[in-house]
Amino acid sequence: MLQNSNSRQIEKTWTKEKVSIIVGIAILYSIWFDLLDSLVYCEGSPSSSNSIVDCKSIGEMFGGNQVYQPWNITGHLIPTLFMLFLKPIRIWYFLAAFLISTAVMDSPLWGVERLLWHGQPLWQQNHTPTYDLGSWIIYYYNPLGTYHVWDHNWLFPNFPTSTVIFWSLVARISAGVCILIWFQNKQEPSLQNLASRF
Repeated sequence: MLQNSNSRQIEKTWTKEKVSIIVGIAILYSIWFDLLDSLVYCEGSPSSSNSIVDCKSIGEMFGGNQVYQPWNITGHLIPTLFMLFLKPIRIWYFLAAFLISTAVMDSPLWGVERLLWHGQPLWQQNHTPTYDLGSWIIYYYNPLGTYHVWDHNWLFPNFPTSTVIFWSLVARISAGVCILIWFQNKQEPSLQNLASRF
């Protein structure tokens, strides 16, 4: 009986393989959600690169950024619910999966899916349309840019800027990876000690 109990405990321990599965679920969720978030309704096709992009984003369709963005962010907690099947519960792994999920969604993958999957234009300076992914990436992720990159404000005027998007992306990826490495390294000795009993 005791041996069976210990075996179940080992099975539910946070191994690298199980952490990788959780991270993989978080990434797949954000890729799937990017397909939805990159949906856009444009009236006609831009005839020239000098015309302003007149498109309605999914955020506008669902009540604007003030309503849509909090729901969007909360949705990234969904992949972390799979962690409830593993014991003991590690809140730091919840946080890491959440950070990685939001970072993947805000990565250039969003533009790739909008351009290649939905066939809709991206934008560059002054929100003029472009089908050049590189031009959009340079504009949208400019680490020194102080200009507003979204079609509508969020939280306060002229937010977010390209600087905020770029460095928040770097911070989320770095924090998520550091959390995973730190706690996985701390856990390994205890796993070895547990295994040595058998």
